[in-house]
Amino acid sequence: MIMDGLAPELVWGLIPRCIGLLYVLAFGALIPQHDGMPGSVHMLSVRTQLARIRRDYPGLRRFFMYPTILWLNDSDASLRAIPYVGVTCGIGMIYGGPLGVYWLALACVLWLSIEMRGVLYPWDTMLQEAGFLALFLPATLPLPDWHASALPLPTVAFMFRWLVVRLMLGFGKDKFIGTTPRDFLYLRGFFVWMPLPSVLAWFGHHSPRWFLRASLYFMFYVEVIAPFLGLFAGPLRLIAYASLVALMFGIGATGSWGYFNLGYILLCTCLLDVRSSIFDLRSTGLGGAPELAVHAAMLALFALSMVYLPTNSWFTRSWPAYPVDLFALPRKWRKLVSVIHRMLWPARVLAPFRIVNGYGVFPPNALPPVRSQLVLEGSMDGVHWKQYGYKYIPSFPHSRPAYIAPYHARLDQWTYYVSVGIDTASLFGGVLPSGNPYTAGTRYNHFDLIAQRILRGDREILRALGHNPFPDAPPRRMRVSILAMTPTSPAELKATGNWWHIRRVGTYAKPRGVDNAPAELLLPEPEQFQPEFVEAKRTAQPLRLITSAFQSGMPADSAAIAGSDLSATDVERFWNEVVPELALARGDWTRIHERGSALGARYDDFELNRFERLLERFTWLLMLRTEPHHCGEAKPELPAMGRYRFHKLLHEVVLDGRESYLETLATPARIVERAKTSSDATQLWGFALLRYDHFMTFVTVFKSTDIARLSKEWGIPGIFEYYDLFVKVVPPGEEFVPRPVLADDGEHTVDGLYPPPRWQGQVSPQS
Repeated sequence: MIMDGLAPELVWGLIPRCIGLLYVLAFGALIPQHDGMPGSVHMLSVRTQLARIRRDYPGLRRFFMYPTILWLNDSDASLRAIPYVGVTCGIGMIYGGPLGVYWLALACVLWLSIEMRGVLYPWDTMLQEAGFLALFLPATLPLPDWHASALPLPTVAFMFRWLVVRLMLGFGKDKFIGTTPRDFLYLRGFFVWMPLPSVLAWFGHHSPRWFLRASLYFMFYVEVIAPFLGLFAGPLRLIAYASLVALMFGIGATGSWGYFNLGYILLCTCLLDVRSSIFDLRSTGLGGAPELAVHAAMLALFALSMVYLPTNSWFTRSWPAYPVDLFALPRKWRKLVSVIHRMLWPARVLAPFRIVNGYGVFPPNALPPVRSQLVLEGSMDGVHWKQYGYKYIPSFPHSRPAYIAPYHARLDQWTYYVSVGIDTASLFGGVLPSGNPYTAGTRYNHFDLIAQRILRGDREILRALGHNPFPDAPPRRMRVSILAMTPTSPAELKATGNWWHIRRVGTYAKPRGVDNAPAELLLPEPEQFQPEFVEAKRTAQPLRLITSAFQSGMPADSAAIAGSDLSATDVERFWNEVVPELALARGDWTRIHERGSALGARYDDFELNRFERLLERFTWLLMLRTEPHHCGEAKPELPAMGRYRFHKLLHEVVLDGRESYLETLATPARIVERAKTSSDATQLWGFALLRYDHFMTFVTVFKSTDIARLSKEWGIPGIFEYYDLFVKVVPPGEEFVPRPVLADDGEHTVDGLYPPPRWQGQVSPQS
C-alpha cells in the first residue's frame, strides 16, 4: 500500500545514490566554468591565497582554518582536475558496493577543498552536510540491486530526517518571522528580484493578488508546519514528503537554483521510510563500542545543529569569528555571554568543515519588484559605452528569463549577489557572507579582475560571459554600472519583445584602463581584516610580531612596521603628509568628493593602500591598550558599542595626530572622553578618503538596494549603524535612486520605475 511507503532497505539504498547523483551534477557544472570562477589562475589563483595564509598562519592552525587538500598541490591543474575526480566519485557512489563509502569520503573531501573558489551557496553546504551524514549509512549493494546491505541505526536515520526538517524550517523562519499583513504580496517582488527568475516567475509577478496570497499561505504551511510531520512515523511522514516535494517543484519551476530543488527532493527520499523511528531499539549488527560511537556522534551532531538552528545561511559562515561583544551588550550580560562563547568552542572549531550548517536566506518583508544588476561596460573613448551581457541572468530589455536548473551558473548568480552588496569587497563583509577574513572588505572584487581580463583581450572570460560588444578588439576602458530592472507588461512584451524596463542607477566601479592594482591589492593584509575578525587578527603572524614588539617596549612608530615591508619613511609620510590631509574638513561630507579626489590625485592606489595599512596597524596598537575600557573591566567604561564602531573610534584618535595618539596610548582612559566628541561623520571620514572609490561604490549599493536599510532596522551592528549617513551622500555618476514605497494593500511603487507606464504603443524612455 502507498501509505506503507517504500521498503526501508530500498530507501536507504537510494539515499547514497541520490547524493552521488548530486555530486555528479555539482562537480560536473564546475568543469565548463573554471575560467570564470574565483580561484583560477586568471582570477586570483588559489595558490596566491594559500601562500598568503601560509605566511600569516604558520603551522597546523591553517589546516583547521582552511581545510583543503589543495595544501598538497595548489596548481591550476589541480583545480581543473578536482571536478573530474568528483564526478567519478559520484558515479562510483551510484554504482554502490563496498567501495561506495570510499568514493563518498573522497567526494566530501574534494567538495570541501574547493570552497575557497566561491562554493558557498546554501545547497553547497546542504550537499556537504548530507555527504558527511551518508558516511554513517550501511554500504549499498552494487547495481542492478538498489537496496542497502542493512538498515541504518535509528539515530542516523533520524539525523537525515532532521536535516530535511531543519533546512526547510530554516527558510521558513527567515521568511515568516517578522512579517506583517502588508507583506502578503511577498511573491510579487520575489518573482522579480530572485537571482535567476524563469519565464513562469515573470508571469507569476503579474498574477492576481488572491493567487499570490494563497501561494504564500501554502509556503507557510510547507516551510513552517509540514517539516515537523516528517519526524513522525507512519502516514504523517508521507504527507510531509508530498508537501515538501510539491513546494520544491513550484520553486524549481519559477527560478533556477542550481541543483537545490532536485537535491532537496532527493534528500526527502528518506521520508519514504515511514517505519523508522528514533525510538527503535533494533541494532544494525555493529554492536558494542562501534554502535555506541555512532550514537554518540549523532547526538553530538544534533546538539551542534541546535546551535545553528537560529542562524541563516550567510550568518552561519561567519559567526564563529565573532567576538563576544559583537552585539554591544551591557556589561552585566558579558560574563554570561563569555561563558556561552567558551561553551561554543567546539562549534567554532568544526565550522570550517561545514558538517552542520544554518539555513535560510530571504528577508521576511516584502521587497519591491525591482532587480539590481551589475553590468560590465567597455569604451574606446571613455565617452560612449557598450554593455557586455551574461549567458543566463537578464541585463538587457530583451533578455528572456532563462531556466537552466539543475545546472548552476555560478558566475551569473554571483553577479546578482555582488549587485546587492554581498561580495568580497563588501563593507559589511565581516557580517555577511563569509567567515574567511581574506574575502571580506577587500579593496577590489572579482568584477575588477574580470574587467582587467577583458581589457587584456582574454578570450576565456569572454566565453564565460554572453554578449561581446567588441568582437574585433578589446576596449580601452572598462567600468561597472548598476541597473534597476522591473518587468514590462504582457502587452508590451507581445508588442516589442521587451521583458524589462531598465534604468541606470550609477557607477559601481569607476572607469579604468589596464591596471595591475586590482590583482595585486585584492587580498587584504591581516591589519586590514574587518573589525569583526578580531580573533583572526590576534592570531595572524604579522600582527603578533607588532604586538610582541610593542609589548617589549619598542616605540609605536617602530613597532607598527616590525617584520613588514613598510618603512620608517612610510611612517613619517603618514604622520606628516597623510594625517594632515585627512584632517582637512574632517566630518564635512559635503566636501567628501573634493577631498577624495585631491587625495587620489596626490597618491596612487598602492600608496593609499600602504597608508591604510599604517592606519590599521596604529589602530591595532591602540586597541591593545584601550580594549579593557571597551569590553574588559577597566574604569572608566566606554558606552556599549559593537566592535566595528569601537574600531572607527580608534581611527579618529589616530587621525587626531601623532601627539594626541601617543598621549592616548600612554593613558588609555582618555578614550572615554574622546568618545564623547565622536560622531558618525567623523568616525568614517578617514577610511572613506583612503578608500574613496571603494567607499562610493557601497554608498551606491546602500542607496539602491534594501539590504542595508533592513539591516539597520533589524539592529545588526557594524557598517549598517552608519546607514543614515550613507543615504545622504550623492556618489559620482549617480543617475537614479530607487525609492520604494509600500502601500497598506501590500503593493509597491517606485517613482520613475514601477509600476511601468501603461502600454500605449510606445516604449517608455527608460526601457
